[in-house]
Amino acid sequence: MANIQNYTKSTLGNGLRVITAPMPSSRSVTVMLMAGVGSRYEEKNINGISHFMEHMFFKGAEKYGDAMAVSSAIDGVGGSFNAFTSEEKVAYFVKLSSSKKKVAYDVLSDMLLKSKFNVEEIDRERGVIIEEIRMYNDDPMSKVQQNFQSHFYGDQPLGWDIAGPEEVIRDISRDVFMNYKDRHYTAENCTLVAAGGLSHNENMNLAKEFFHFKNRGEVTQPVAFTIKNGSRTQLETRDIEQAHFVLGFPVPGKMDTAHPTLTLLTNVLGGTMSSRLFYQVRERRGLAYYIRASLQSYSDTGSLKISAGINLEKLAEGLNCIMDELNKVADKGITAKELDRGKENIKGRLDLGLEDSMSLASLYAGYETVYGLIKTPDELANEIDNVKLDEVNEAAKKYLTRKKIKLSILGPYDDQSKFDKSLDLLIAG
Repeated sequence: MANIQNYTKSTLGNGLRVITAPMPSSRSVTVMLMAGVGSRYEEKNINGISHFMEHMFFKGAEKYGDAMAVSSAIDGVGGSFNAFTSEEKVAYFVKLSSSKKKVAYDVLSDMLLKSKFNVEEIDRERGVIIEEIRMYNDDPMSKVQQNFQSHFYGDQPLGWDIAGPEEVIRDISRDVFMNYKDRHYTAENCTLVAAGGLSHNENMNLAKEFFHFKNRGEVTQPVAFTIKNGSRTQLETRDIEQAHFVLGFPVPGKMDTAHPTLTLLTNVLGGTMSSRLFYQVRERRGLAYYIRASLQSYSDTGSLKISAGINLEKLAEGLNCIMDELNKVADKGITAKELDRGKENIKGRLDLGLEDSMSLASLYAGYETVYGLIKTPDELANEIDNVKLDEVNEAAKKYLTRKKIKLSILGPYDDQSKFDKSLDLLIAG
């Protein structure tokens, strides 16, 4: 990553953290404002408000009075803009030519600090959000992921849908929006990151010019996670042509010392087309089109997940094959060759992913906003390089604990008990 210099971080007098990640060869810049809030910060009666609010910030403010004005300002300089909401953070960003960077600060500050939250716009956007919820519910690959989230974390914020239930979206009022905004969209709870073709002095001067928060506030904290027991399997019956499932194990959060080790273990299991699960389930047996392992990490907890879409008649065979591979890794470990290949794959994808100023801004903003620190690409690569073979194998034995497994299935089945029994047999085996 020779084109990325060291970042610089400062704090404005109002408490806003400002970070610059220069990319000298870049002719573009991404300006991102991230807030330390997300669905994990919600109560049940307002579940979905973080995501709903993300939509509303684009609907008009003091200078740019409606969605068309916001779009036109960015389109008029050839830029792009978007936002995303997760469980622990919400981000808003503009990417444009570095020669037009002032437009990004102008638009972002107006929409985030001076939004109208017009009642008519709120009511109009309710329909959009509800259609978005229905769209993801209609997609089996998306729905089974949300089912697993709910099944794995239980009835607490981490187990709720980021978009919320329809009945809550229909009832959220303007007053609720404004109270939530005043509590979480404060200077100290936000981070401003600019990555690309600009200096830290430029970033600081523009931040001072545009980001005048009404409230200094403080860093807000999410609802504490508690371990939920309950059934091992969860089934949603749906008349579809393919069975989709997610199975997973509990693992520590992102800042735990085990995280780099678990990242490598996940990669070897199912992170690439040469991974164990992809080769055994898809290439050798032809049971699935997609199968992957992923690490879902929060500040204090997480899960190592295996996701797949399997031929309806061969679901049992697919689960048997996956469990067999997991058991092999837990009992016998991975090889030195697999470890080296995993390290090079992760570092290579890190290089490719962070060539873009938006990805780099998101990396720095995410660490600073959620964890109060920054990890550079070089630091992340070094963490991966320093993982030892015995550490991965010890982690596999410790975390691929068969009795802690959770499974969600979506398909044309009507008897959950048979999956409970099958899983019990697989675990016992």
